[in-house]
Amino acid sequence: MKRLAIITARTPYGTGETFILTEIMAIKKAGEDFLVVPRDTAAKVFHKEAEDIAKYAMCAPLLSVAICPALLRFIATQPLTFIAILNRVILKARNIKIAMKNLIVLPKSIYLSYVLEKADVSHIHCHWASTTSTMAYIISLITKIPWSFTAHRWDITENNLLSIKCRTAAFIRTISQSGRDEMLQIIKDGSLAHKVSVMHMGVFMPESHTTTRDISNVFTILCPANLVLVKGHKYLIEACRILKNRGRRIKCLIAGDGPLQDELKAYVKELDLTDMVEFAGRLAHETILSLYEQQEVHAVILPSIQTADGEKEGIPVALVEAMAYSIPVISTKTGSIPELIGDGSGIMVEEKDAMAIAFAIEKLSVTADYYAAVAKRGRNKVEKEFNVMTITRNLMETICA
Repeated sequence: MKRLAIITARTPYGTGETFILTEIMAIKKAGEDFLVVPRDTAAKVFHKEAEDIAKYAMCAPLLSVAICPALLRFIATQPLTFIAILNRVILKARNIKIAMKNLIVLPKSIYLSYVLEKADVSHIHCHWASTTSTMAYIISLITKIPWSFTAHRWDITENNLLSIKCRTAAFIRTISQSGRDEMLQIIKDGSLAHKVSVMHMGVFMPESHTTTRDISNVFTILCPANLVLVKGHKYLIEACRILKNRGRRIKCLIAGDGPLQDELKAYVKELDLTDMVEFAGRLAHETILSLYEQQEVHAVILPSIQTADGEKEGIPVALVEAMAYSIPVISTKTGSIPELIGDGSGIMVEEKDAMAIAFAIEKLSVTADYYAAVAKRGRNKVEKEFNVMTITRNLMETICA
């Protein structure tokens, strides 16, 4: 293969998609030739480790003085292809919202078809089954460059032309078995099932790492998650109240930001937990890993829920990273989380159950042998199934097949 183009939503820019950043870093470490093409270009790099990957980024706004002439030239020289693209990505969209999202990325997609062809790109792989895969699909229609995509969770449920995309992509990767099952239910075409395979998002494995716990110290838990409804922060806060009432010495760090920030802070104040619960804001990826490395965090918790509109977790890389450092994790029986910790590699509780969360935290904090056993099982699970270098090798072999 000559060169791989990786289309992302924002990576290497912005604060999110650290799991994608990790995979791109592994692709670079493996010596592959690649370009990163973010759909949106943020003002700056947030994560320090993204600075090197930014050198490989091909940035362009959604519309610019360079993109407009390329669009007009394409319409003038290939009018029938342009009409066909409009029909496939706009008119065949299942609702007006998806049609408008696809329309927004259409000009940049046409522009990139010229750019990536000149850059000698031989395969396009994109993350997300939403507008980024729409871009890859359009570019492939124009250039005939083969393409593939990784579908995560919400983007599968959105169903942005999934049937059309699955028919034309070289392969489709889902990050969990439940994601694959949902994908196949949506496209309803058994002949395409062989194209859809499960390949987790991985993490770099630190050297053999054992987290020790002095039960006489304050037990520190971390919840690294955006402050949005699906993450279930409310139930963790309620668990902290239970633990405080039981006289437990617990410190809870909530690392993230989002629309529920003011509401959650007010709830902490209402429950008189400001001495126990700290909002750390959004932390850079390397800062979180440093907390794990320095053993400043004793457990990681994601009290995730399934929302009324069906939103749920995939396999949270935030948990996988903690497990790699032999840090026990607690989460819920929602989305694809059971695929990660349902075998005892972590502690799994029912969603929206503050008492169960509190009990799990308490047991970890006072039972050293139990703590060590959960930590060891988690580390072993990640080493076996979520090593990013192994996963990246498998991904590149699939791309090159």
